[in-house]
Amino acid sequence: MDLGRMTVLRLLILPPQSGARLELIEAEGDVVSRRPVEIDERLDVGAVLVAPGADTVARWMDLPVGSPAQARSAAAFRVEDEIALAGEELHIAVGGLDEAGRTLVVWTARAKLNAWLDMALAHGVTPEAVIPDYLLLPEDPAGQLIVAPFGERLGLREPGRAFNVEPELAALLAADRPHRYIPAAELDPWLAAGARSPAINLLQGQFAIRSGAPARGRKRLAILAAVAVISPLILVLAQIAHDQLTARALERQARSLAVSMVPQASRYEDPAAFALARITAAQGRQGFGDLAASYLAMVRSAPGVTLDTLVYGDDGAIRSAIAYANYSDMDQLRNAAKKAGLQLTEQSTVTEGARITSDLIVRRQP
Repeated sequence: MDLGRMTVLRLLILPPQSGARLELIEAEGDVVSRRPVEIDERLDVGAVLVAPGADTVARWMDLPVGSPAQARSAAAFRVEDEIALAGEELHIAVGGLDEAGRTLVVWTARAKLNAWLDMALAHGVTPEAVIPDYLLLPEDPAGQLIVAPFGERLGLREPGRAFNVEPELAALLAADRPHRYIPAAELDPWLAAGARSPAINLLQGQFAIRSGAPARGRKRLAILAAVAVISPLILVLAQIAHDQLTARALERQARSLAVSMVPQASRYEDPAAFALARITAAQGRQGFGDLAASYLAMVRSAPGVTLDTLVYGDDGAIRSAIAYANYSDMDQLRNAAKKAGLQLTEQSTVTEGARITSDLIVRRQP
């Protein structure tokens, strides 16, 4: 929905504490009004939910170019060591780029976002977007710090930084810097203007507003396109899928493969994109992409060999399990490894009936 074209724009101000009173801002043209929402009042309207900034974190990051899902997974990789929430408890959203080419990233707890949506639903409000309060403040073209009150806390925004803090901390952050203070009596028109041109909408990923089956079909195709850039291994799967599998089967295989390559990916919305972020981060120093491509070409050159698993190792090597029917298949694989300049180390080999399984470590020849 284009918030900028709405004749009447409504903002539902969510309280930082459960049980506190909500407030509704209505903006029509230059007329902006605010009123409290009664505890049992049903509004039965659509509105932008203004989230308490204290429960969100905003940061501008240098992220690889890709789809929003890839950007969210890359951001999750960046922040996973900084926050206490596990991947499945964390919700990440991405916005546009700033003048320096950095992507706006906001994260919060999934439980918080669910609670905000439930709060809106209890009053018959259909969420059109969810935006942290401080990101509705204007960004001064000259780079001056903007400060405004949100309840007992203050929102601060300037190019590349935005947050909601206690007044004491705000005083330290602003210090003697020149800044512009927007008093509460003048704030609502600024909030409405910010909502008409939102910097971000937290309703992304699993929380995105759905627009019906055709859109879901297009999204599935977009996922397949994103998956296809992960690695030569995914490209192989994509070709197999083209011949044998349905789109749903490929999605399942891509997810499974991404998790096998980077186990932590299982906790994230788009495992393939998270695995890509992990691999990309290590690619420069370890050459994983080239190594994986060479190894896969080697496996394809031995028709009797099938690939069971492939795992990316922090030491720059690949750990892989393969299956084959004859020991001559393994000899063929060793010869292919020599030609490709790869060092093949067998960790273990198990024979079960007509099936032989070997665990391998694969790295470049020193």
